[in-house]
Amino acid sequence: MFLQETGCGKSALGLTGFCFSHGGGKRCDLPDCDRIVYASSGKCKMHGGGKRCEFEGCEKSAEGKSGKCKGHGGGKRCVEPNCTRSAQGKSGKCSSHGGGKRCIEPGCTKGSVVGPIQKCVAHGGGRRCEEDGCTNSSVGSSGRCKAHGGGKRCSEDNCGKSAVGASGKCKAHGGGRRCEEPGCGKSAADSAGSSGQPGRCVAHGGGRRCEEVRLLFLCFNPTIYQVVNPTCVNMSTSCVTAF
Repeated sequence: MFLQETGCGKSALGLTGFCFSHGGGKRCDLPDCDRIVYASSGKCKMHGGGKRCEFEGCEKSAEGKSGKCKGHGGGKRCVEPNCTRSAQGKSGKCSSHGGGKRCIEPGCTKGSVVGPIQKCVAHGGGRRCEEDGCTNSSVGSSGRCKAHGGGKRCSEDNCGKSAVGASGKCKAHGGGRRCEEPGCGKSAADSAGSSGQPGRCVAHGGGRRCEEVRLLFLCFNPTIYQVVNPTCVNMSTSCVTAF
């Protein structure tokens, strides 16, 4: 049986006469969720339907025959050399290497996220925070962004900050990447789109750096050695400009 929608040759699901993309098949029992049901749970993968990850403490959906979720190695991996991320769609590549659907915003090449519109998170794709007046992306099944309590929280006692990475702790308590400078235990600054050194904290050159271009004037005088901007403090001396 094939889909009744004109121009679609996908297989129809159940008695609806339509494929999943056009509304066929059973839908998740949870309110406002139109994802397809897996197994006899009556729920979609996101809300607990189907097999779950075998990794201890993980409740995400298992992918393929591995018995694990994508985050713990389940499902197909990216074909790019030295990349262990999960492959998206039929491309065989992860989102960072061009796999999966892309954002439809003009000039944007980022991967789109699941949601009503095919856009990346930065351009409004995916589910948004339920907090009034907040347009940030929601995290997990909480319906809220990290700032408003969404996602995993730090496992330290009396700490309500967002957990970073697999550590289960916030940055202040040791979660996430640490600075690579010997003897420094601070959190490494986000290097995405920055001019700083990756894998380092702000104090050791990580994160966004100042873009101000300063002219360096060195004054050749036995008693004067000053760096000024934009002119030399001693105009009577011989100065040379360096960048």
